[in-house]
Amino acid sequence: MSENQKREKDWSWFGFLFAPHYYAGYGQLNKGIILAVISGLMPLFGIVVGVYGGLKAKQELPIGNLEYNWKNAGITIAIVIIVSIVSMTLIQFIKG
Repeated sequence: MSENQKREKDWSWFGFLFAPHYYAGYGQLNKGIILAVISGLMPLFGIVVGVYGGLKAKQELPIGNLEYNWKNAGITIAIVIIVSIVSMTLIQFIKG
């Protein structure tokens, strides 16, 4: 197995912990936004997104070949916060 194939199958801790922001920062803003919205809806969904990011980030992202874009990561951070606030507000409203 070549080094490149081994690297693609490795687990990514940054992908696990910061999946939406990691994807957005490495040029996949649309996917990062989708993952941010899913993460913000419920904490359980955030865990699923994290596992996806941990498994797929090294295969799908140009890590080390592209400069990390902090502006895009900031956009996804704001989206997670806004979606979380709206989601929790709706849950409280429904509960009464």
